[in-house]
Amino acid sequence: MTHPYTLRIAKPVAAVVGDLAVPARRELRQALLRAQEHPYAWPSADRYDLDDTVRVVTTAHAIVHYAIVPATPHLWAFAITVL
Repeated sequence: MTHPYTLRIAKPVAAVVGDLAVPARRELRQALLRAQEHPYAWPSADRYDLDDTVRVVTTAHAIVHYAIVPATPHLWAFAITVL
């Protein structure tokens, strides 16, 4: 299945994702696949809505910030917080 946006994950984020339990990784993977299909569907990370390109994926186990880069087009997952 091809997605409109390619997902690129920063190495530190990938390392943290690799340490998650398998169910948490699966849940996060499904959320990120949805982000690839509809990147603007997730909430903006900017509480004042000044930057529409940084979004937040939230699951039961993690919060991932990603930037939408429409020129290439890809998503850049640059930060993760484990809950």
